[in-house]
Amino acid sequence: MLLRFKTTLADSYLTKEQIKKVAPIVLASAPTNDKLSTQYLHINTENIIDDMAKLGWLPVQAAQRKSKGNGTIFSKHLVSFQNPEIKIKGKNGDDAYPRILLTNSHDGFNSFQFRVGIFRLVCSNGLVIADEQFTSFKLRHKGYTFEELQSIINTAVEDLPNKIQVLNKMQVRMLTQEEKRQLAIDAMQLRSNVIDAEWDEDTITDVLEPLRDADKGEDLWSVFNVIQEKITQGGYKSALKGAKVRKVRKIKSFERDLNINQQLFRLATALIN
Repeated sequence: MLLRFKTTLADSYLTKEQIKKVAPIVLASAPTNDKLSTQYLHINTENIIDDMAKLGWLPVQAAQRKSKGNGTIFSKHLVSFQNPEIKIKGKNGDDAYPRILLTNSHDGFNSFQFRVGIFRLVCSNGLVIADEQFTSFKLRHKGYTFEELQSIINTAVEDLPNKIQVLNKMQVRMLTQEEKRQLAIDAMQLRSNVIDAEWDEDTITDVLEPLRDADKGEDLWSVFNVIQEKITQGGYKSALKGAKVRKVRKIKSFERDLNINQQLFRLATALIN
């Protein structure tokens, strides 16, 4: 995979009106809450969207946590950004695009948190890079400045070649049948929270079955993408030995999706060396 700049991306980006329809909390005004500290400085996520646009990053996805009672305005939410000038050129048209994933909430307890993801055009899910140092980077509401945000994004872009190198290593790491099988089992345990389960062989086979020709292969990158899409998007039939077969559904919570993605990536990259 190669990192290319100055490319044209045909993807459409979200307008604020579209964001408002799918995740209205993203564009919410400052909350009124007597329990918030007087030192709490509310920074609208909309401000970050505007500042990210100045840096060339535009919104492509938005989501919010379902909230009970009257706490909707304080709910955690996600906005993913993509830069039309940055593209990862893959083999046989398997291109991908870096994404900056921002999570925030207006409850006075959480900072802006940034993650780096890689989005493949040929499938419907994004890949979150499990880089602990950057993943845990937070930007406080108090004292927020455009310059600090710019520094964070520049750091992410400068580090992209290192991320691509990891993906390249995954492409040349060939897996044995037993390694593929174990990766699928570990992934299903993450999804189900069932430890040391004995899965039906048909279930393991289903999870490892590619949905498209681009994902056929014995290399770690191909196998990982097959497993990741099945685990996060569902659609496969799952059963423990001797148990009833059920169809696994798509993960709907963006928070759980991010968490599962990160853990899956850690499992996969542990096989590189």
